[in-house]
Amino acid sequence: MQEQNKPLTKKNLARREKIKAIALQLFLQKGYDETSLSEIIKQANGSFSNIYDFFTNKEGLFFEILSDLCKEHAELISFKMGDIYSNELEDVLRSFGMVFVEIFNQTQVISIGKIIFSRVYDSKQRLAKWLDDDDKMFARNVLNDYFSKSTNNFIANNAKKLSEIFCTMLIQPFHNLHILTDLAPMNKAEQEEHVDFVVRLFLNGIPTGNFEK
Repeated sequence: MQEQNKPLTKKNLARREKIKAIALQLFLQKGYDETSLSEIIKQANGSFSNIYDFFTNKEGLFFEILSDLCKEHAELISFKMGDIYSNELEDVLRSFGMVFVEIFNQTQVISIGKIIFSRVYDSKQRLAKWLDDDDKMFARNVLNDYFSKSTNNFIANNAKKLSEIFCTMLIQPFHNLHILTDLAPMNKAEQEEHVDFVVRLFLNGIPTGNFEK
């Protein structure tokens, strides 16, 4: 795999990006298992050697596409949120939440989620390895970085856990239902209502009180 050990030429970089773009399109249209390397190569005007040199195999190609999407989403959130360190915590959570929930209601992300779910039971646990290797690319790290700089010791010391909990609250259970059923994505008003509920619950918890027997 000589090309992985040295900088790629502009021509090879362009070919690599074209292969990824074509592969993503086919994965979304046909699913992972029904998409063959031969079809990807044919539409991208590439070769099997390109696949082996750039990605090792089809799974490596898919995981690189996932990494690109994760990086793209994290950058989008950072861009839309702007200078978060000058804002109040509640405003930051709402701003982050709206972009995050909007992303996870996109048809493309739901379709990718279905493919990811289909790879969960891989006996070689390659998905788990990808999750570990690419953890720093995930969008929740935008929030993790923000929490870690808090002057509140509880928030700063639990930044990773708090960011994971908040993001899980934002996307569940609807994202799993999108993947496993035909539940329609939330519209803008539903997204705003959901984010408002999650932010209030995250900051204030469940109101205490007596329960009827």
